[in-house]
Amino acid sequence: MASTEPPAPSPDDTPTAVRLLVVGVLFALAVSPAVLLLGLRGAGAAGTALVALALVFVGPAFSAAAFALGDRAIEEGLGPVAAFGRGYRINAMDALVLWVPSVLALAGLTLAVASGIGTAPAWATGVGIGAAVLLLLWLVQATVIASFFSFRARDTAKLALYFLGRLPRSTLVVLVAVVLAGAVGWLMSPALLALFGVLWVAVVLRADRPLLAETRQRFVADDS
Repeated sequence: MASTEPPAPSPDDTPTAVRLLVVGVLFALAVSPAVLLLGLRGAGAAGTALVALALVFVGPAFSAAAFALGDRAIEEGLGPVAAFGRGYRINAMDALVLWVPSVLALAGLTLAVASGIGTAPAWATGVGIGAAVLLLLWLVQATVIASFFSFRARDTAKLALYFLGRLPRSTLVVLVAVVLAGAVGWLMSPALLALFGVLWVAVVLRADRPLLAETRQRFVADDS
């Protein structure tokens, strides 16, 4: 009796450079509302609120780009456009669940640090900045996990926190990437960061290969 199972899809053979270019263009388009909002930012609470709103657009785009550059999309035969579209569609809500409360917390920390400059002790300012960086680092790791696995939000949050200490080498690389992205976006241009953001995603994804492998091995049930 002939098998009725559909044939396994052939891996996508798009060259890596082309895939990066196409995903990079799609990522830049997806975050273009954020770039426009950041261009309007001013000082004070209103400017901080505008930055927070802008960052919300980054989460789903980051998740979609990570999915499109990941091994799963390539193995399933998805070209870069189809992979980005699929990643955005299936991961946008999970990304927003992580990013909305996180950027609100970041906005609160930013306002607290800014209001304390010149009046609060130096150690308090340092703690506030450290907490903001740690939150950003956790958010990046949580988004990477959510891009490839369908865990509950609280489980994703716990795993991201767990891996911050579990894989220090990956955490360090991602920390450097987060700091560089912040420096480019703040000191140079958010548009420049958007244009080359796909390279940042690729670096983060490369650093987080051990995280993804361990998550798949230890925390995903084998249905075979």
